[in-house]
Amino acid sequence: MDDASTLKTPTLEIRELQKNFGSYAALRGVSLRFSPGEFVGLLGPNGAGKSTLIKILDGVYTATSGSILLDGQPVSSLGNHPLVGFIHQDLGLVDDLTVVENMRLAQKPMRLFGPILNLKAEREAASEALAAVELDLSVDSLVSSLSPAEKALLAVARAFYRGARIMFVDEVTSTLPPKDARRVTHALARSAERGATIIMVSHKLSEVLEVTRRVVILIDGKLAVDKSAENLDSTSLTQMLMNHELNAADPDSLDVAQAQGVVHGEVLARVENVVSKGFGPVSLDLRAGQIIGVGGLLGSGLHDLAYIMTGEQKVERGKVVFADGVNAAMVPPHRESQGGFDEFTVRENFTISSLPRWKNALGLLSPKRESDASARAVQEYGVEPQDSDYRFGALSGGNKQKIIFGRAVMSEASVLVLCEPTRGVDVKTRREIYAFIKQRAAAGCAVLVLSSDTEDLLALSEMLTVVVEGKLAPPRPMSEFSEKELEAIL
Repeated sequence: MDDASTLKTPTLEIRELQKNFGSYAALRGVSLRFSPGEFVGLLGPNGAGKSTLIKILDGVYTATSGSILLDGQPVSSLGNHPLVGFIHQDLGLVDDLTVVENMRLAQKPMRLFGPILNLKAEREAASEALAAVELDLSVDSLVSSLSPAEKALLAVARAFYRGARIMFVDEVTSTLPPKDARRVTHALARSAERGATIIMVSHKLSEVLEVTRRVVILIDGKLAVDKSAENLDSTSLTQMLMNHELNAADPDSLDVAQAQGVVHGEVLARVENVVSKGFGPVSLDLRAGQIIGVGGLLGSGLHDLAYIMTGEQKVERGKVVFADGVNAAMVPPHRESQGGFDEFTVRENFTISSLPRWKNALGLLSPKRESDASARAVQEYGVEPQDSDYRFGALSGGNKQKIIFGRAVMSEASVLVLCEPTRGVDVKTRREIYAFIKQRAAAGCAVLVLSSDTEDLLALSEMLTVVVEGKLAPPRPMSEFSEKELEAIL
């Protein structure tokens, strides 16, 4: 491993980057310059072009026009440059390998002589890399045994271990609770203090303001803001991110659930003393018109209840009982691997779970009825671009999340089980999804929200409980919790 302190951090310059997907312009002439030692927060609504920009720099996409320069020298991409690292949401770690094996993946072996590996040197170098991000664990630990925060820190350590001096970090903290997210962002901040350049994509405004020194905002594929973080606060950032939507419908106007004064109805689903894979025993009633929030850290068993409710995880003891004619639909916790079909269209992703709805009297699928339903859903959920034939895989994370939620609703399920419903979405999309969820409760659905995001739970829950080491306390009305209790459990 090269000593990071001896490596020079190059200046990165982006000039007039343009990227078109057919007639849709995802980037519209973006120019930016990043100097050594900067910690930059990259923000923007879903569909603003952040992911497209990162993918062009990483060599996944080719720019329609524009140029990328390192220390004034043009490069086609940064994906294979030894001084540049990219950390994406999936982190790129192999769970079945050890920490040191993950560090050494695709690296030239350290050798004593000939074919004999210098395992001691590899282990020592890996230990030094972990120490640089203040990660205290054995290099022989299996990655599968690490917590989400430790995995994120390992991904950071590995990138620096391989010589990165410019680091792009794309929504890595999106699923981490605040305390763990701070471990990661503070490790990145220390690296910037030592001269590295960090560009961090995040939707967490407080996180960006706490650690970055500069804020860049993209809107509709254009550079909208490039300012020092010192002169910004959460309110001003939110206003910037929302201003471009002033002509759109106010998401608050969609929030009809509370206005209609829903009275909680019959029990639509009942979990009776269920035990499964170390989770439980759990008992829970889900009533029509009610939203129950379940909090907990990732790895606590938080999402086990969702898999149990939808039959994807076997019940070892106890049972789940649905009322006659009631079924459940789930928004899964991992959008990238469980949420959608990247090569399918928006229409196909919306309707794939509900195809029987559009069959005619002969039992054949009516393409027109399916297409009309999808077009209405695109409008209803504000998917951009508004094209039901657009490829799902080319959408931003927030637009994908809307479609995954819409697919669950389109199935006409009476019980909605929503895991991390706003993970990695912007401020506006978060508000919209909250309104959609409350709409479904107002329409008589029972809603179960399982989230590691405190904001989700506080914004949505009428009843609240928390998973701790696979155990779930009986839900209590939010009005019964004191502020101190909420701080302690969330």
